[in-house]
Amino acid sequence: MVLHETTRKLRVELRRTWLIWSCVPLIAVLIGLAATTALAASQPVLSQKRAEDSFYAFLAISALVFLFAFSVDGHWTNPKQVAEHIRKRLAGTQPDPGAAAQAAPQGPAEMRAAVAADIILGSSSSLGLMGHAIGVIAILCLISGAGPVHAYLLLAVAVSYQLYLFSRHPYYEQVAQAAYADELEPEEDDKQKQKGNRRK
Repeated sequence: MVLHETTRKLRVELRRTWLIWSCVPLIAVLIGLAATTALAASQPVLSQKRAEDSFYAFLAISALVFLFAFSVDGHWTNPKQVAEHIRKRLAGTQPDPGAAAQAAPQGPAEMRAAVAADIILGSSSSLGLMGHAIGVIAILCLISGAGPVHAYLLLAVAVSYQLYLFSRHPYYEQVAQAAYADELEPEEDDKQKQKGNRRK
């Protein structure tokens, strides 16, 4: 598939955003967890039952963060939602939210792709930061006395979350490509088509 210029720039920006907002803070969390492990080495560890209960509680919170982020990403980058933002922008009823859209060429196709790219980059950076809550939860798990094994298991969940965000990049590129080709339909247009089909 041949990518247009805006989608190629989006690919580069997505990878840069992932490195800056996901990988670098995750390394900081790992260093913080290692430092906390050294400091907590002399502290008493909870009994096995209490340590497991503490771990499961923190794991449940991490899973909630993961699911919440998954839901938010699905809403923000939903093709119909993106199409609605594009329609409002082209109609002039919504101000430009970011520099990506302002720097884009003024052709309709480029404008559609720039709006989609702006929404996607905003979602990607926000979700990257949101995922570090799981890393902080791993440190809190260690501080609570659950032991380093459980804490590093939660860190593995944080790493999995960031890898999940990276796996979304091809989908983001497809949305931007579809926006460029004007293949996205706003929810209102979709509802009108459904009503028309019902009448027939």
